[in-house]
Amino acid sequence: MKHVTKYSIFVFLFVGMIIMSSSCKKDKFSTDIISFSTDTLKFDTIFTTLGSTTKFFTIRNTDKNPVIIDEIKLAGGTNSSYRINVDGDAGTSFSNIEIPANDSIYVFVEVTIDPNTNNLPFVLYDSIQFFSNNKQQQVILEAYGQNAHFFDGDTIYNNTTWNNDLPFVILNYLYIDAGASLNINQNCTVYFGGSAALLVNGNLTINGGNDTSEAVTFRGYRLDNDISGTAYDKYPGQWLGVFFLRNSTGNINNLNLRNSSYGINAGNISTTDNAEQNLIALQNVNINNAPIVNISNSKIYNNLFYGIFGFNAIINGENLLVHGAAQNVLGLYYGGNYAFTNCTFYAGGNAYISHSQTPLFYASNYFVYDENQAPLQADSTNIYIANSILYGTLEEEIVLDDDNNNTHLLYHNFINCCIKNTNENLLSLPTFQNCFNNNPEFENITKFDFRLKDNSPCIDAGSNLIPYPLTDLSGQSRTTIPDVGCYEKN
Repeated sequence: MKHVTKYSIFVFLFVGMIIMSSSCKKDKFSTDIISFSTDTLKFDTIFTTLGSTTKFFTIRNTDKNPVIIDEIKLAGGTNSSYRINVDGDAGTSFSNIEIPANDSIYVFVEVTIDPNTNNLPFVLYDSIQFFSNNKQQQVILEAYGQNAHFFDGDTIYNNTTWNNDLPFVILNYLYIDAGASLNINQNCTVYFGGSAALLVNGNLTINGGNDTSEAVTFRGYRLDNDISGTAYDKYPGQWLGVFFLRNSTGNINNLNLRNSSYGINAGNISTTDNAEQNLIALQNVNINNAPIVNISNSKIYNNLFYGIFGFNAIINGENLLVHGAAQNVLGLYYGGNYAFTNCTFYAGGNAYISHSQTPLFYASNYFVYDENQAPLQADSTNIYIANSILYGTLEEEIVLDDDNNNTHLLYHNFINCCIKNTNENLLSLPTFQNCFNNNPEFENITKFDFRLKDNSPCIDAGSNLIPYPLTDLSGQSRTTIPDVGCYEKN
């Protein structure tokens, strides 16, 4: 765990001036007070030790004559935690800054906040002061800091528990060693930096409580907006994802995971720079060393490539809402054993994710490592999906890629599922029992509201002849004849 103990606040003040030609220069200077585009420059909550985005305000001279700012300085002087750079010169105080007539200059500001002993967010103030013609003005700098537990390329070697005292921030990666367990309790929020990942070689247990208000959250660490004003929290691909390696285990309940690249990724091998060693590791992949991951009552959405990815893995899921992925919302590659009950999987494009080619659901019993060699054959592929919705905007959202050369066939069984697939021959197969191709009629897809409308064909369309969760994703009790999907209609 990393701890940083000093303030390191950086303010970059860049003054861009339009240089007037000699024919436009005047010897007369205005005595009017300059104006600012804001009186307070505010930053969204920033994790201590991590820098903010760059913000700016403008200083405007509305007079027909140039104006001279006698001095620009930080209120804290040489002891200020801020630093400024004025027109390429570093320091804390600068003199005789000229603004041409009817023109403006830009002030760019950044901030990095040092931790303290506060658990709750705290405010750090400073100001930039402007002196002109014996008159003083200022712009307040206001930044909210949040202390956190930081991990940067760290490894957990012993059983560890995280409680909701402070947020957790993972930079680069956090690795759970074989034989070790990380337990994350309810209401914890884990923030991931760009390209950061949680790598599980031991055990990951998430105890998100009994309802959505107690959920554990995994998300990107940017809490602010970009220059267009769009929250970074809306962008997919802000961090890599959660990776369960061979022989690892996971028990996940009530997790809210969003905005990664690979979502929940189970079955990876540890690779090296040696291609022969990697091939040997792949050839040794089998169902006996598969990771075992149980996921319940969780939301996984807005991920760049996959929502849930299995690579010869064992994954059991119930009451899952998984949507928004450019590759597969549910991708099950190179075999494995999978079971999903009362889940909602949806795929559709938006401003940040394209859904135009690859299906929502893909499963195969082989893997092509080298185009010049025969595919690797999985030793087991069993897929069971019941009382679930698999729907999207493509005509065919289900692809079962069965290599007939593999003696271990791709066995699948879909029971009472709402499936987007116009190939009636597929849904008429005996492995698709009581499945139907109808619009599930969600309340509002654009607002990610996947509850069922009153006219939904999924209402009372589930099977009660199989084990199913007695409460839905929101904690509401299911009836004796359950609805299809993760939500039960009131």
